[in-house]
Amino acid sequence: MKKLLPLFLLTFAFSACQQIEKQNVVVQLLNQGWTLTGDTLNINVQVDVPSVVQQSLYENGLIPHPYLGTVENQLLWISDHPWDYTLRFDADKELLDYAEVKLNGEKLFFADNQFRVWKHEVKDLLKKKDNLLEVHFLRYDSTQLALYEQHQPRLPEKYAVTRKAPYQHGWDWAPKYKNVGIWKRVELIGWSNATLQDAYILTENVDNEKATMRLCLDVESKAEGDYVAEIYVNGEKNSQKTVHLNGGTQNEILKFEIENPKLWWPNEMGEQPLYAIGVLLKDGDKVLDCKAIWSGIKTFEMIDEPDSIGRAFYFKVNGVPFYAKGANYIPEEMIETWIDVNHTIQLLEQAKDAHFNMLRVWGGGIYPSNDFFTLCDKLGILVWQDFMYAGTMYPYDEAFLENARIEAEEQVRRLASHPSLALWCGGNEISEGYYNWGWQKSLNWSEEDDKAIKAGYDRLFESLLPQIVEKFDGTRPYWPSSPSKGWGRPESLTEGDVHYWGVWWGELPYEVYREKVGRFNSEYGYQSYPDYQTLLKIAEGEELSMDAEVIAAHQKHARGTRQIDDFIKRYYPDIQPKDFEEYVYLSQLSQAYGMEIAIEAHRTAKPYNMGTLYWQLNDAWPVTSWSSIDYYGHPKLLQERLKTLFAPVLLSIDQKDYGVFVTSDLLRNIDGTLSVAVCDLENHPLFEKKMKVKLDANENRKFVVEGLSDCLCKADLKKVYVKLELAEGDTLTAERKCYFFAFYEPRQNGL
Repeated sequence: MKKLLPLFLLTFAFSACQQIEKQNVVVQLLNQGWTLTGDTLNINVQVDVPSVVQQSLYENGLIPHPYLGTVENQLLWISDHPWDYTLRFDADKELLDYAEVKLNGEKLFFADNQFRVWKHEVKDLLKKKDNLLEVHFLRYDSTQLALYEQHQPRLPEKYAVTRKAPYQHGWDWAPKYKNVGIWKRVELIGWSNATLQDAYILTENVDNEKATMRLCLDVESKAEGDYVAEIYVNGEKNSQKTVHLNGGTQNEILKFEIENPKLWWPNEMGEQPLYAIGVLLKDGDKVLDCKAIWSGIKTFEMIDEPDSIGRAFYFKVNGVPFYAKGANYIPEEMIETWIDVNHTIQLLEQAKDAHFNMLRVWGGGIYPSNDFFTLCDKLGILVWQDFMYAGTMYPYDEAFLENARIEAEEQVRRLASHPSLALWCGGNEISEGYYNWGWQKSLNWSEEDDKAIKAGYDRLFESLLPQIVEKFDGTRPYWPSSPSKGWGRPESLTEGDVHYWGVWWGELPYEVYREKVGRFNSEYGYQSYPDYQTLLKIAEGEELSMDAEVIAAHQKHARGTRQIDDFIKRYYPDIQPKDFEEYVYLSQLSQAYGMEIAIEAHRTAKPYNMGTLYWQLNDAWPVTSWSSIDYYGHPKLLQERLKTLFAPVLLSIDQKDYGVFVTSDLLRNIDGTLSVAVCDLENHPLFEKKMKVKLDANENRKFVVEGLSDCLCKADLKKVYVKLELAEGDTLTAERKCYFFAFYEPRQNGL
């Protein structure tokens, strides 16, 4: 084969891009030595990328910390100024050994999507010395407003017209920090003959003897020829295939088998074995390129089928139905370049320790990094992954849809190898908004406008995105929108998934959670203050109180402060907090009590209900919110209580007839002894009973305990609790204290 000229690609990782050791491919990182300047602001600082302007200005002492005090309004100007990133660099000698090429002064591309990888061939532009690379950011606010005003009919939210993280435009837990910058790394890549642009692994089918795997390759070559792809599994050569390339980029699907496969299971359902799978692209004996992939073997199904009640909605992993337990995950930072893998490790380990088996990545944020998914792979946490669309209708012109298509293809392919990836969802509360939030009236849509916007929605979420998931994955389900029905509609509780917000938004009592149990509760929650030490840090010396300016600056829901106070007074009327620290503790106690009612109602409705994902696991900055773990990683009382509420076996009391629920997610039968005691608040027993109980694997059953109902009907329920224990032989499988009111637990050792 004749020697071919190399191809050089300049890759801007506005989305993730992997760097792997290659024999025929040279990668030069262009991340250090950039200069950031701002139009007429006399700002000229040296930065490394990844970088966003807000981060770099703070790190150079030009603005205060964006998360502390009351500075938000002082920093909103940043996103409406143009910013320039420039880099002068010399090309690595290894790259120039291929050919002498040029760069400089030539426009490569215009990037209009945060969620894509942007790359351009620069073979004819690169030179040996003093290359100048420039990235000019427009005035984001002004540009977005102009695009929004040009769009007819009017869309509900301005952020709809730009493919940028929605939450950065302000949310009911987020400030308006619209980051500007190169938020992932930059690479210069050189190769010759042929290269592997992409490679990922899928489980096609599996039985006890073997798993059939699918290796999906994107191969780019300069000319027609035959090459060999060698596949390795855990360091051993598995198979090899001849690949005929026609020149240009083409997709290749190579199937191979793994004997005696070890299945990947969610947390507490089994182990999480991972296979190291490698592929080498060879021209004769010469290795041209290689990819290394960690993956696991699992199957995943979404069951959405009619039943006697409505439509059942649940998941199966490796053919086994399971109950999903977890929360919604939002970006870990407002300044996304500050996301630290060590913080992610801590956060996800806290989730695992509380028996999580699923997280929903909410569609108003950013697609998580490969590190996030790798950690979920190791910890056994399945990921419900929204595409990044939330809370608005979107443009439907050809340019927008083409941009959306490329974004979706890149993200599906990037994440497909991860066994933790469970399903793709079109977005967050979009069909909900269309049908229930009155956009047609508030935006004065004509009948023709309404039809056009709905047709655009259908084209993106009912056609384009599911086609991409099927084409580039095909092993995972797609769900058009979460929720499938709004919480004000009766069918939201009998089919699909539901975001039940009647308690928070509707200001109904916590007890309503017992009535509003859906088939899969994928959002619900109540606010509390973060840890008191977190509040002290953001206050920067300001005296703390419910009315303090800094507290108001870190509460983004218009009614949040008042609603927290209302529920504290409703459920703890006899408690008079001695100071604000005690008040913060009461807010967390109230939140934990409400979520306990909800989660207990969901789990004891199994198999009618097969999933509970509360809002929300974490925070993106220090804020009063619905989270169970605050920004600095401090667990709230809810997070501690989840260790009981999400345990594989939950014991609980039916508040209506005083039957005892034993709810098991174990994949084995239970043959044990249930001990029941009614005690006064000084722990003196008033009633005691033991009985034998049996449950099948993965079963929820209610048991009648003789004499228990009579005892409780005669008791003052505000002066007693029920102690439940389940033992199997000498092993205590589960235990719990069940109260009939919001029991006040005195604060010990802080929060």
